[in-house]
Amino acid sequence: MSMTQYVAWEHRGVLDIGCGSISQIGAHFKAMGSRRIGIITDKGLVNAGVVDMVKDVIEVQGAPVVAGVYDKIGQDAKSLIINECLRWCGENGVEGLLAIGGGSVLDTVKGVKIMLGFGVRDIAEIMRATAGIHTGLVIQPLTFPHIAVPTTAGTGAESSPGAVILVEEEGLKGNIMHPHLPAQVAVLDPQVTVSLPPRMTAETGCDALSHCIEAFFARNANSLSDAFAIHAIKLIKKYLPVAVGDGKNIEARMQMLIASNMGMQAYSKANGSAPIHNFAHAIGPKLNIPHGLANAVLMSHVMSILFPLYLPRICEFADAFGVKTDGLSPEQTYGVTVAAIEDFKKQLGIPAVFPHKLTPEDKADLRFRVKTDIAGFRFPLPVEVVDIILDLSFSK
Repeated sequence: MSMTQYVAWEHRGVLDIGCGSISQIGAHFKAMGSRRIGIITDKGLVNAGVVDMVKDVIEVQGAPVVAGVYDKIGQDAKSLIINECLRWCGENGVEGLLAIGGGSVLDTVKGVKIMLGFGVRDIAEIMRATAGIHTGLVIQPLTFPHIAVPTTAGTGAESSPGAVILVEEEGLKGNIMHPHLPAQVAVLDPQVTVSLPPRMTAETGCDALSHCIEAFFARNANSLSDAFAIHAIKLIKKYLPVAVGDGKNIEARMQMLIASNMGMQAYSKANGSAPIHNFAHAIGPKLNIPHGLANAVLMSHVMSILFPLYLPRICEFADAFGVKTDGLSPEQTYGVTVAAIEDFKKQLGIPAVFPHKLTPEDKADLRFRVKTDIAGFRFPLPVEVVDIILDLSFSK
């Protein structure tokens, strides 16, 4: 970055980090004045016992009261579910939002929070028909008590000022941005992540890596975002294979939660060049592919093609990723580094390509989705480049 570059680094909220940090949730809610809280999560976490683990810790302390558990969140943060969850909160007298889950749960709760703040009943009113980032909301604070407990180490959504929401009527994803969207308290406790299966551990961990890549190579990258991204890259390279191989390894789970949070903070502060996410936002909803898997498959294919974006800083990235490049030119380092990412994906069990075979109609639709996604506006790609990356990413 230029030494004259302007940077505004803002982080709202508290990070409670460490094994056993869920024990502080009740105290945080009481400090925020919440007497009745609603737990918002998904059925998988209820069945795995994770929700009861957190709920029991709160209830043994006597306050606040857990008003109920809303567990209808699915693979994406969906507009109709967000609206329904808001109604559920009203019916149960909820005074505080406790999000327990991965990115879809965390973004759903952020959708509820912003609707409470602005007094609307339909998230589409705020999304402006999914036109993308809504910049008119940055003045009004969102004060409704909100604590997030991430159960995957991938999205970092607990600290993100954005929420990615699938508008079901359109089958398209849109973004909401607001500086008060992050949870007032984010609890990073590895105990709640140990039940995550190896496949989901790998996919969500690659999502975290993709945030780091997009942050480090972004045109708006700065010294602070670089520091977060580089260290997170090192943590992911070291600890993600361990967490995939041994899900009960608390140290690996803890370090991945930290890496995920750091990656999102870097991504949100250096936002501007996100072609990997651009393709993931297009492909995921159309083909019902989880966001983490979409980013995992795509990142090496996107990097292999967008030479002008990645070449200038490829040597620094290679060093952080642990690639041996002694005596290699930047161009040679580029090839070796993309191959190293492919090898890393293979080690984690990530497929090289999506198993789907695209019809001409599918390809035309995906091209449209890539070009109209908010990331496509920020970093537009020629149609020819879009087609090449699509061809590389799918089975022939």
